[in-house]
Amino acid sequence: MSRTVLMLAGVVVLVMALLASFNVGGIVIPAWYVSLKWIGGAIMILVAYMDKGKKAKSDS
Repeated sequence: MSRTVLMLAGVVVLVMALLASFNVGGIVIPAWYVSLKWIGGAIMILVAYMDKGKKAKSDS
């Protein structure tokens, strides 16, 4: 479940970064903040994609 939540959170952050990239309604968001959102969202999706989860212990 945490993998799914992380993937969804990453997508939400990337959508927020995409919307923040445009100057809509006269509101300007600093470039460093937008770039951190892009990087953070990409890292979240990458970690969720590469996560293998817990490995089960074998009893042998």
